[in-house]
Amino acid sequence: MNNVMNRKSTKMVAAAGLALTLAFTTVGAGTINADAAQTTKYVAKPQMVTAKSDVKVRAGESTKSKVLGILKKGEKVYFVKDDYGWSKVTYKGKTGYVGTRYLNIPGKQVDSKKASVKKATPAKASTKKVTPTKKTTSKAQASKSVTAKTAVNVRASQSKTSKVLGVLKKGEKVTVVKESRGWSQVTYKGKTGYVATQFLSTK
Repeated sequence: MNNVMNRKSTKMVAAAGLALTLAFTTVGAGTINADAAQTTKYVAKPQMVTAKSDVKVRAGESTKSKVLGILKKGEKVYFVKDDYGWSKVTYKGKTGYVGTRYLNIPGKQVDSKKASVKKATPAKASTKKVTPTKKTTSKAQASKSVTAKTAVNVRASQSKTSKVLGVLKKGEKVTVVKESRGWSQVTYKGKTGYVATQFLSTK
């Protein structure tokens, strides 16, 4: 009698162990797939993009972060860069984050491993250090004339709290020297100033 009970107990324990093994295998596979989905990112230059659908703009790269506002379908926002699924944007003068899949971004996806290998290559070859200098020079020379979409402050530095040098009126033209992190460096009345890029138009 005891032998029969011991056999039944052994079979039940074995079945339970198998079920737990399958459960952990399933969870583990899901984790791997989730991590794999984060190995690519969009490579695109800073530019104005549109929302594919209504989407929240958050203060950080998390769905638990504070909501700064909501982009409506078709609404434009200034895209800075993509960070593996989250796009850094300039929203109403503030830095925010939007899920990349909800934005129409002209660009391409690259694998993070390939990107890291390409970054390591110029560091090894000392002669290639000259290349970034040439690129920087070409950007500095490629100044362009733009117009203000609306009345906007010209500030002394890249901060909305910095000193105001003057005000560009709607439709007023100004020369942009370069763009960086949502701010355009401009030549304003013979001085160097900064204007939020989202308020300028090349048209």
